[in-house]
Amino acid sequence: MFCTCALMHELSNDGARQQFESYLEEMVLPLMVASAQSGERECHVVVLTDDDVVDWDEEYPPQMGEEYSQIIYSTKLYRFFKYIENRDVAKSVLKERGLKKIRLGIEGYPTYKEKVKKRPGGRPEVIYNYVQRPFIRMSWEKEEGKSRHVDFQCVKSKSISNLAAAAADMPHDQLVALHAGPQVDELDILPNHQHHPDPDAPAL
Repeated sequence: MFCTCALMHELSNDGARQQFESYLEEMVLPLMVASAQSGERECHVVVLTDDDVVDWDEEYPPQMGEEYSQIIYSTKLYRFFKYIENRDVAKSVLKERGLKKIRLGIEGYPTYKEKVKKRPGGRPEVIYNYVQRPFIRMSWEKEEGKSRHVDFQCVKSKSISNLAAAAADMPHDQLVALHAGPQVDELDILPNHQHHPDPDAPAL
C-alpha cells in the first residue's frame, strides 16, 4: 500500500507540474509583463473563482496597503492551489524559471462592503466581507535595491514582445485589477469574515 501511495503522489506531482506550467503561460506571465511595463519589480496575484464578485464602495474602499494585487478569475486555478502539495510544485517551477522572493499561500480578500460604522469624531470604520483565496507573490529582481536588470529567465517559450502583445489583447477586467488586499504569511489563514480591529475595544 505504501508503494502505491508513493507512486500516486509522484504521478500527482508530475501532473501538477504540467498543469501549472500551462497556467503560468496562459494566466500568470501576462500579469507579470503588465506589472513590469508599469515599472513594478514584483507581482502579487490573488486567485478568485469564476463566481466571485468584487464590489468595492468607491467612497469607502478597503484600506490600501503598500502593495497592489492583481486578480485572476479562475476556479480551475483556485482548486489547483487548494492543495499544499500543488503549491509546493508551483513554487519549485517558479524557482526554476528564475523568480525570486516567491510566496504562495491563502489570504483574505475583501469582496464587498458589509457596513460602515461611525467612530467618535465622525471617522468612519468600514467593514468588508473577506473570502479566503490563494495568492502568489514573486519578484524577477535578484535582490531588492541592488539588481540592475529585470531577470525574465522564466520566459522560455515566448518572447517578451509576444507576452506583451498577449497582455495587451486580454480583456482588462480579466487581466488586471489593481487593488490592494491584505497580505498574511503563507502559513496563516484568515477567517471568512474579517474587519479592522476596534481601537477602542478593551484588550483581551
